[in-house]
Amino acid sequence: MKKGHIYTYYGCGKGKTTLAIGQGMRVLGNENTVVMLQFLNQNESKEFLILNKLEPDFRVFEYGTLPEGVSKLTEEQEADVTNDIKMGFGFANKIIETGESDMLILDGILDAVSKGYLCEDTLCETLSKKESYMDIILTGNDYNEKIAELSDFVYSIKTEKFTEAE
Repeated sequence: MKKGHIYTYYGCGKGKTTLAIGQGMRVLGNENTVVMLQFLNQNESKEFLILNKLEPDFRVFEYGTLPEGVSKLTEEQEADVTNDIKMGFGFANKIIETGESDMLILDGILDAVSKGYLCEDTLCETLSKKESYMDIILTGNDYNEKIAELSDFVYSIKTEKFTEAE
C-alpha cells in the first residue's frame, strides 16, 4: 500500500489550485478517489464545470464563498462565512477520520487559518489523524510554520511575470 503525504502549496502566485487539481487527476488516473473542499473562493472558474463531470470519483464542494467585489464583509456575512467554513472543515474531518477518499484537497484552507476562520491547532490536530495511505493537499496565499512542519512537501508558488489577458 502506498504511503500518503501532506503537500502544502502557498504563495501569492497563480496556479496553486491548478497544481492541486493536477495532482488529483493523477490520483484519479490510478483509479483512486479525490475530494476537493474549496474554502473562501471568489472566482467562478471553468475548471470546476469539468470537475463536476468526474463525480463520483472526483467530488468538489465549496465552503465560505465570498461575495464577489466585496472588500469588507458585514457582521452577518462574516458569521455566515465562519459557519460555512466550520461546516466544511467538519466534513474534511469526517473524510480524514473515515478514510473515504484517497486524496483530500483543502483548497484555500491556509487562508481560512490566516484570516481567523479556522484555528491553526484544530487543523494540525486533524491532519495528524490522516490515514497512512491518504494524500492531503493544502493551499492558500499565506505560509504557516506549524502546518509546514506537519507537511511532507512544502512549495512556495510565486509569480515571476504576469501579463493581464485582454
